[in-house]
Amino acid sequence: MKKVLCVFLMMAILLSVGSVNALAWEVNTEVSGEITYLTWGEPSRGDSMQRIADVFMEYYPNVKVTIDCAGDNFTTKFMTLAAAGTPADVVLVNELYGTGYYCNGMYENLNTFLEQDPEYKAEVMDKIPDDVKNVFYWKDECFALPTMNYVFSLYYNKDMFDAAGVPYPDETWTWETVRDAANKLTKKDENGVTTQYGIYFTREIVYEFSWFYNNGSYIISDDRTTCDLDSPAAIETWQWMQDMIHEDGCAPVPDTTAGGSQLSAMSFDTGNVAMQLFGSWMLPTYETLPFNWGAAPIPSKDGSKPGFSSSCPNGFAIGKGTPYPEAAWEFVKFCTSEEGQMLIAEEGLAQPTLESVMYTDAFQKGSSIADMDLIRESLLTCKGPNAVPRWNEILQNYISVAVDNILIYDADVETEAKQCAEGVNQILEEIQQGIYN
Repeated sequence: MKKVLCVFLMMAILLSVGSVNALAWEVNTEVSGEITYLTWGEPSRGDSMQRIADVFMEYYPNVKVTIDCAGDNFTTKFMTLAAAGTPADVVLVNELYGTGYYCNGMYENLNTFLEQDPEYKAEVMDKIPDDVKNVFYWKDECFALPTMNYVFSLYYNKDMFDAAGVPYPDETWTWETVRDAANKLTKKDENGVTTQYGIYFTREIVYEFSWFYNNGSYIISDDRTTCDLDSPAAIETWQWMQDMIHEDGCAPVPDTTAGGSQLSAMSFDTGNVAMQLFGSWMLPTYETLPFNWGAAPIPSKDGSKPGFSSSCPNGFAIGKGTPYPEAAWEFVKFCTSEEGQMLIAEEGLAQPTLESVMYTDAFQKGSSIADMDLIRESLLTCKGPNAVPRWNEILQNYISVAVDNILIYDADVETEAKQCAEGVNQILEEIQQGIYN
């Protein structure tokens, strides 16, 4: 009966989202165990993952998967479980912090699993873009499977553009176009107080990575040995943002009350800002906004080549020391496969990592407003961060200090950039020596 149910489940998914070349999943009664998947996020994320786990358990009736959505308590719970010798069996991995956890012995090395599963490697792993999956490798060792992805777009308020008579942003836009439009879209009242800003930059550099990437600065080099935030390209990027805030006045000083993160007193969702670069995880929130909006491609620096997006992929890792490594592997493998990816897309958890799923109905339903073809193109051309251990230290002690000094306090860009890069490079040198904490 369970085998028949599994066949019907797979047929229903394939018929609902279109034909794809999925791995053939069959009922497997040889693998067993009770595993826990630990994730962060709102309770609805846990509910969606439970539905995916339920499908997986139809294929693996002797495996029990429990979803633990720890929310804001994720890090504390993850560390507590690991310290107690009872690690979460499967863990949601952040694109920037996962490397540090792996280097400090918190995740299993997945290379052996991949070597022993050539069909999965060929049908799934080899089809994920290198700039996405490389986020979850450290010195050629894979520690997580890239299961979800998010990319950035230039979100814009159509009502503001229409009122100002400014054409909507498109693939022809450059940084010059952005700055010109931002100034035209900025409004002041009779007392000279700005009531509407053309663009908004956050205090969180991760959300601004695309600006640096499109000017040839990758923050940390591809070989993960040096920081280039003091390079001419990076300095130009810093200066461009600072000038729009402090010289043009078409961008507000980043909000300090909200930590510069998701939402703030002046971010795009408030209806006070015409444009903001932000991630596709905001699509469900933006669907409910009380104004007309659109999503445009990342603007090119100067039009010499197309703009492209930075990305924030999330992966699934196996907790170091799990008593059920085989069951955990089958679960992370399922969630990364085409069938699992389609379920993730249907549940609205994130965008998929496999191109084949990007052409399905489930993917197209990711937003009723944003152009999902644009989102797909961004997913296929995006670049993930060059993650390293000790990212939190790098961020808090150096990069965030530079961001605040440059964007908030209008400090000299070259001076701040140099101090930032020197500090980060010192840590990167220690990392190369194997000092991971």
